Amino acid sequence: MKHWKMALAGAALTTLTALPVLAQELVKVGTFVPEQSVGVSKVIKPWMEAVAAETDDVTLQGFWGGTLGKSPFKQFELVQNGVADVTWVLPGYTAGQFPEMGVFELPFLFRTAEEASVVGWQMHEMGLLTGFDGVHVIGFFAAEPNAMFMKKKISSLDDLANMKIRSVGGIHASWLEALGAAPQTLSSAEMNEGLNRGTVDGAIQGWTGMQTFKSLPLVDQAYIVPAGAIPFLLLMNEDKWSSLSPEAQASIMKHGGMAMAEMGGGAYTDIGNTIREGVIAEGRIEIVTPDEAAMAKYVEQAKAVHEAWIAQTPNGQAVYDAAVKLLADMRGQS
Repeated sequence: MKHWKMALAGAALTTLTALPVLAQELVKVGTFVPEQSVGVSKVIKPWMEAVAAETDDVTLQGFWGGTLGKSPFKQFELVQNGVADVTWVLPGYTAGQFPEMGVFELPFLFRTAEEASVVGWQMHEMGLLTGFDGVHVIGFFAAEPNAMFMKKKISSLDDLANMKIRSVGGIHASWLEALGAAPQTLSSAEMNEGLNRGTVDGAIQGWTGMQTFKSLPLVDQAYIVPAGAIPFLLLMNEDKWSSLSPEAQASIMKHGGMAMAEMGGGAYTDIGNTIREGVIAEGRIEIVTPDEAAMAKYVEQAKAVHEAWIAQTPNGQAVYDAAVKLLADMRGQS
C-alpha cells in the first residue's frame, strides 16, 4: 500500500510538472514621440507600471519614438491594423475620423488641461464621441490649452492677418482664417523647420509641446490665449483587447478611463507651469497676456467659429451643449 501511494504521488507530481505554464500576453505600446515626452513619461508609462503591478496576465512593452511607425498622421491606422497593439493618437492628425473631437480645439472653450481631459472622458462615456472603428478606447487626456508662439511678434490677434501660422487641425485652421491668417497644417517637426527657415511666422502649440519638440529656441514671443486644447487618445486594437483575460481588461481600464484623464490633465498642467516659469526666469521670450477687454473681444470673434463647427458636425449641437454643461458643472456654475 505504501509503495502504491508513493507511485500515485509521483505520477501526480509528474502530471503537474508537465502542465504548460501560461505565457503572458504581449501588448506592444507604441508612440511617435520620444520616451521623455510628457505623455509617455507622465501618463502612459505610469499606466503601464500600474497595470503590471497588479496583473501577471499581460506584458506591456513600450516602443517609443516611432519604432512601430514614425508618422503622427498614421498612428490610428497602425493600431487599427494591429501593427501596434496600443497607440497614442492625436485626433487632429486623423482628418474626418473623429468628427466630434473638434469641440476640444475650439478656442476659448477649455481653460485647463484638467477640464479638457475630464470632460473628454465623460463625453466618451456618454457615447457622444465616435470614430473608434476597430479599436477599444483605454484613455482620453489633453494637454494644457494652446497659446500662440510667435517668431514674428504681435501686439494683438489682429496682427495675425496675412501671417503663416501652424495649425494642428481643421478647427484651428478655421479660426486662423477668421483672423485673416494663412493656416499651415504641420507636424511639430515640420513646424520647427518652418520657424527655423522663416517660412512660418508662428504656431498654435502648448508649453509642453514646445519643450518636447525643442521649439522654444525658435520663437521670440508667447501670446497667451486659450487657443483650444489638443486631445489625446490611448487606443488598443479591438482584436487584441478581446484576446485579453477579464482580469487584464479590468486592470487596464482601472488605471485608464477617468483615472488616466485626471492623471494626464494634472501632469500637463504641472509641467506646463514649470516650463512657463523657466521661460520667465530666462527672460528671452516675451510673454504677453491680453487684458480683459481684449480677451472679451477675442471670445466674441471666436463665436462664429464655434457656430460653424456646430453646424458642420453631425450631432454638433448636442456635443457642444454637453461640453458646456459639463464644464459649468466642473467650475461650479449654475
